[in-house]
Amino acid sequence: MNMTFAKVLVLSLAMIHCSSERTSLRAHHDLPVVENYQPSEIVGSVKKPFQCGKCTYVVPKKHEHDGAKLGLKPGDVICLDAKIKYGPLKFVNLKGTKEKPITIINCGGPITIDTPGHSFALKTEKSEHFRITSVGTKDDPYGIKISGAKGMGIALDYLSTNFEVDHVEVFNIGFAGIMAKTDPNCDDATIRGNFVMRDIALHDNYIHDTGGEGFYIGNSFYNNGMKRKCGVRFPHDIEGVKVFNNIVKNSGWESIQVGSAPKRAEVYNNYIENYGTKDIENQRGGIQIGEGTGGLCYNNFIKKGKGNAMIVLGYGDNIIFNNVIIDAGKNAIFCDERYTKGDGFKFINNTIINPGHDGILIYAELVEKNVIINNIIANPGNYKVYESTPYKRAEDAYVHKLNKDVRIDMSNNLFTQDVSQLKFLNVDQYDFKVSRESPAIDGGRDMSAYNINFDFLKNERPKGKGYDIGAFEFE
Repeated sequence: MNMTFAKVLVLSLAMIHCSSERTSLRAHHDLPVVENYQPSEIVGSVKKPFQCGKCTYVVPKKHEHDGAKLGLKPGDVICLDAKIKYGPLKFVNLKGTKEKPITIINCGGPITIDTPGHSFALKTEKSEHFRITSVGTKDDPYGIKISGAKGMGIALDYLSTNFEVDHVEVFNIGFAGIMAKTDPNCDDATIRGNFVMRDIALHDNYIHDTGGEGFYIGNSFYNNGMKRKCGVRFPHDIEGVKVFNNIVKNSGWESIQVGSAPKRAEVYNNYIENYGTKDIENQRGGIQIGEGTGGLCYNNFIKKGKGNAMIVLGYGDNIIFNNVIIDAGKNAIFCDERYTKGDGFKFINNTIINPGHDGILIYAELVEKNVIINNIIANPGNYKVYESTPYKRAEDAYVHKLNKDVRIDMSNNLFTQDVSQLKFLNVDQYDFKVSRESPAIDGGRDMSAYNINFDFLKNERPKGKGYDIGAFEFE
């Protein structure tokens, strides 16, 4: 073990204390949405096309479809026919129920909606309790493919709420792959206090090669609102959002951005690669937990990008755990309070390797206390920069505080410049599970008070004498 690794490990472990942990995960797993890894029973086998004869309404080749005028009822099935070459599609007044959502699905085989030059490919307005899903093939699970729009691939817009989007591929889009929000304007129906977007789930989608965000969920200006002709208008809340099991590659801006979601937000099990390709400052992150967003961010794999891999500006009750962050262009995690009602940000059991700047850069000095426990941070780029800077300590590259007023409960982390000391199974193949010789084994602090009882692979924690450090528990 090299001296730098040994010194930092001993210092980190020495900070263990026995104070009780006040914050737990709360009930973040009770959203009334379909959390399935294959399409639900309405879809049937992914090996067989959904038959158009089973549909309530087969969409003809025209632009707008009004559920009220069509007489659509809860539980009805809207089908996109594989025989039709569709342009942009707009659905309004789809009114399902929690028990019987309206479903939009492809029939007769996979379809492509290609809309070059148009502002969107598929849009919903004034709709609730609906689902957009697809039946793919044995080799390709995405039966609906959306491309070409200069704006949004899918826009879940103007008072849309209680919806689910899954098994859709969106690519070659000018701006956002999937956007879900109603921006506030001079229509009072759109502002905070009058509208709440509730219980939405975006999962098992493949979003790639977008000019802007992969997912753009909720408004970005929760704290100060947006200036309109009628004055400053504040965006609506989102209560209950899950973004999970998605693949996002080559996003021009952030891969996943969630804002204005103070209650029951979860971002988990997503694979993100090559984010922020346009390299625009403040628009080049992997995952952004935006203003006014609370909840959980866990078990995400974030690999290579131009900016910060994770930006956390949330509500202050945020718990960020079991994430694997590799080769961030800037900081692996940047954290700052913006609209923060909680007692502090928690970063627990993350594995961070080769960030371009700092491991965790934290500006959150206004909250009561932040938590940084059981994390692996290896080879931050700023280590050598700070080593040669008179007023810096090289160790600050692992966790860099804005100033002494940033209060952190920090212990049981593994910090090193030498990744080989961590004894991962196969770094070259991005396999960051720990081997039997790893110093991470049993070196962590008990995190059961936060209900963190599983690792990146959903294996039980702890398995040995104690919690392992990092995202993986030794099997």
